[in-house]
Amino acid sequence: MALGWWFGLFAFGSTLYWIAIALSIYTKLAILGYVAALAVMAALSAGTMATLVVARRVTRWPLTALLPVTWVAWEKITEVLPQLAFPWLPLGLAVSPITVLAQSADLSGVHGASLWIALINGLAADAWLLYRSASPGASRRAIVRLVDGVGVIALVAAYGTWRLETIHPRDAAAIAIVQPNVPQEDKWQAENQERIVGMLAAGTRAALDSGNARLIVWPEVALPGYLREHPEWSDTLSALGAAGHTPILFGVIDVQWYPRPGAPPDYDYFNAALLTDSAGGVGGFAPTRKQYLVPVVERVPFLNPRWFGGMKYFGGYGRGHGAVTYALPWGKFGVLICYESIFPAQSRALRRNGADIILNITNDAWFGRSLAPWQHEAHMMLRAIENRVGVVRSANTGISSYIDPLGRIHGATELFVPAARTYRAQTTDIRTLFVRFGDWIGWICVAAVAFILLYPKALRARLTMTLRDST
Repeated sequence: MALGWWFGLFAFGSTLYWIAIALSIYTKLAILGYVAALAVMAALSAGTMATLVVARRVTRWPLTALLPVTWVAWEKITEVLPQLAFPWLPLGLAVSPITVLAQSADLSGVHGASLWIALINGLAADAWLLYRSASPGASRRAIVRLVDGVGVIALVAAYGTWRLETIHPRDAAAIAIVQPNVPQEDKWQAENQERIVGMLAAGTRAALDSGNARLIVWPEVALPGYLREHPEWSDTLSALGAAGHTPILFGVIDVQWYPRPGAPPDYDYFNAALLTDSAGGVGGFAPTRKQYLVPVVERVPFLNPRWFGGMKYFGGYGRGHGAVTYALPWGKFGVLICYESIFPAQSRALRRNGADIILNITNDAWFGRSLAPWQHEAHMMLRAIENRVGVVRSANTGISSYIDPLGRIHGATELFVPAARTYRAQTTDIRTLFVRFGDWIGWICVAAVAFILLYPKALRARLTMTLRDST
């Protein structure tokens, strides 16, 4: 367990260092938030190791059998942990840039990829233990396990090659993004609002002039405030709509009021996306409200969000519900706001609700020039493969891009540079195993770990004999 703790502390400390950069925008105590996040992630890593050690002691099964199911089970727990879920770096994310290997994600999502990667590591660990044991025939059995590991990679690559050769995406629509490049320290300053809207309008006109876009996409909270408090913003949207006859999907802070008899009305505010009609009118479509909120920054875990009402846009966001899709003449699309991209279940819900294209609007300005923008984009590569849809990312400071249904990136923008791009987005009519059944591998692994730890010893013993006979 101690080894798992230190492994988690080092691994997440070196890959999530940008948390301190991001939180420094909000508070001088950012380093404490970073340390707290590392403590949680290291505890989850320690739990993984402790479970693996206990499972090995009670079963004596090889790591080839135990490591994959234990690792994936804890990845799944990290994904569904109430109010603390943060599945930022699952093991399967490592294959996102290796297109031929990443295709396996359409079977059971990112955790399916994590399973076979952990399986290869389990085979390598068993090979090393056999080699060290110096028992009769150990070297031969060690070599067999290494060959098995190569065979797993070959099998995954063969599946990926088949998918790459047989999936032929179809055109959906030309979709344009606007990357205004607003520094995070400028975004919420009232004196900058007019300038920010001007940047968005200029980028939109550039996108309309450069192609035949059927949809314009602005980033997360592109309009920095409440729409109802700024009628001039609606006027700008109407003018742009009248000029281009093209709907605009934009991020904004949305509000829902709750009347209270005999008392002032209450309200919730949401990190949301709204869609205009082709004339620039707002209100004809339901809002998309962010459901997976960034812990602490958007929603302080386990505390009443009303307690943070005095801290504008910090700690008290409302939580959205459902899988909202929008129907336009060319097809349907759904929206993932910011780090909703790291939760496979939300993109699957959009796909099951008919989405042909998935949009990811985000503001990654607070990541600075760290590794986080690339880590964030990598998740959407897997979301595209899992659901076999095209993904369009519109990021305030980048990386904006188009990702095709095979997980390949096109037209990525540079960081911290204003940009307007039009992408020819594509989709497929495929309903993958992941779309049909969800993360079935992840849940099977959770059930398997529970079985190993909780079920009667005699039943485990019979399975142990079966495993030994097969190896």
